[in-house]
Amino acid sequence: MKKIFLFVACASIMVMGAKAQSAEELYNAGKAEFAKYDKLFGEYQLAHSQNENAPDPTIGERATALMNGFELLQQALPLDTIIEKNKDGSPKIDKKTGKPKFKTKYSKDIVNLLTGHINDVLNVGNAGLMGNDYATSFKAFNFFNQLVNSSLVKDIPFDQATLGEVAFYEGYSAFQIKNYNAAFKAFSSALAKGYTENQTEDFKNASVANIVQGYCDSKQYNEAITYVDNAITLEPTSALLYDMKGFIVEQKDGLNAAEALYKKATELDPSFPNGFYDLGRVIYDRAEKIIEQNPNKTSKELAPTLVPLYNEALPLFKKAKELDADGSKTEASKFIDAIEYQLELLR
Repeated sequence: MKKIFLFVACASIMVMGAKAQSAEELYNAGKAEFAKYDKLFGEYQLAHSQNENAPDPTIGERATALMNGFELLQQALPLDTIIEKNKDGSPKIDKKTGKPKFKTKYSKDIVNLLTGHINDVLNVGNAGLMGNDYATSFKAFNFFNQLVNSSLVKDIPFDQATLGEVAFYEGYSAFQIKNYNAAFKAFSSALAKGYTENQTEDFKNASVANIVQGYCDSKQYNEAITYVDNAITLEPTSALLYDMKGFIVEQKDGLNAAEALYKKATELDPSFPNGFYDLGRVIYDRAEKIIEQNPNKTSKELAPTLVPLYNEALPLFKKAKELDADGSKTEASKFIDAIEYQLELLR
């Protein structure tokens, strides 16, 4: 895993036990959390300068302090609006806008603290990645992707490459902690931003596969189909999603029921090996069932029915093998050998 340097912000978490309600109380509590983070980070920097291989025992504590600080201060901001009043208690009205006048007491300091610590979250996110603390790095990158559209960072420029990389590492972190739904969303976001490094597409596909497999393992086939259908509405030309839906339908209702979905996958993407492989399995399975159902018939008697099926399945498996040169995605070679052997016998 390469070291990355990104402007990221920490994840928003619930501050357990926080009962402060006023802007002042929230401001003071948030400021104290950031002070705690600054102290811990200073200690870490000192230890790291003396020994680059020194352990980082306070990464979790630093992350919590930083996240708490963001949470508390963001809660404080909307409360730090004081309506100016006349002597009789009525609100003062701005003559230009016709709206009540207001003033703030802590907002400037709050915004300075928040924006001043955005770069500090970089240390938490990266340290989480480098230390395999993926729960921490996921929270950091996930919050950044929420924060980037907020008014807090409206004056901070972020290019698409940076945003795509943040999304990838959010997905990578989520994948490591088996939060496959979050991983799929993050990898999709990274790809949409033009980020294609580090096998992003493969990670996205693996995320979907794990989600679908989880549903199928618990026999929640209808829920799995609903999930994939929702994904298809967002990516209607995805051969992978149609192939995934075919896999679910196959588990639920058998190979024949999945044929149209596997065929759709081959039509949407003629370079997608799994579609051809799975469609080939449908045809091959028909031939196998004919043999099973007719144990007393000779090869000569079965040939008129079997040969057309094998001739239909063979090019599908050959196409899958051609597209999957290293054989990592399909077992097409096994079927090719079996079909060619059967054809020799039948001829």
